[in-house]
Amino acid sequence: MSNVTEIRNGSVKRIIFYEVADPQNIAIWGGESALEALKWYRNSPNGSRIYVQEWLTDEEDAKQVSPQIAIPPIVLSTIANCMDRWV
Repeated sequence: MSNVTEIRNGSVKRIIFYEVADPQNIAIWGGESALEALKWYRNSPNGSRIYVQEWLTDEEDAKQVSPQIAIPPIVLSTIANCMDRWV
């Protein structure tokens, strides 16, 4: 039953959590802001990774409901496609 998520009395909040890890896969930043995650990732050492995952939380507990997904290819391709806007 590890794939069952219990939702109680409507006070549950969905959180998208981002994490940036260095080349040794040690977390250097984590939080809910996609923009802040991108800033940390762009300023991190070559070989760093960026992850995203979903959590459900209420006032007392948090439960991870999706696996941690590595998204560097998506982020790098988006940055490459938008470089002309940033220059």
